[in-house]
This record gives sequence, C-alpha cells and structure tokens, in this order.
Amino acid sequence: MSIARPHHPPNDPPSELRAAPRLGAAVDELMTAEQVAALLHMRPSTVGDYARRGLIPSIKLGRHRRFVRTDVARAIDRLRER
Repeated sequence: MSIARPHHPPNDPPSELRAAPRLGAAVDELMTAEQVAALLHMRPSTVGDYARRGLIPSIKLGRHRRFVRTDVARAIDRLRER
C-alpha cells in the first residue's frame, strides 16, 4: 500500500517560496556595506557607522547588516532635498 502524496508539478516552487512573492525582488536588491561603500565612494566603516546611526537604512540578518538598494537610493534623495 502506498502513501498518497500531493501532486506538485516539477517546476512548482515549494509553498514557503510561493508565500513570499516579494522576497525574490528584495533579495536581488540586498547589498553589503562594501557594495554600498563602492556605490557612494566612501569607506565600508563609514557606511556601517551611518547605518548604526540611522542615516542609511539597513536590515540586520543575524549578525550581518544588509542594505536594500532602493532604500539607500531613497535616503540619498531625501538628504539631497534638505
């Protein structure tokens, strides 16, 4: 006797990936402090300092800090408008 399992087409992603459609776009935009530093022509330590002070938005993933490219661009635009 076999156990009935739900049928998923071979290219159908697992349910946990289907549940978060925005996750793929956000992950594609994630940047390290080094990448942001290269983009802004500053040192990675300065980017980290600005992130800790809240001048540049960032996300903490465990002990790692990541930056969403569009959030950084918006923060730069806001600073430019001052």
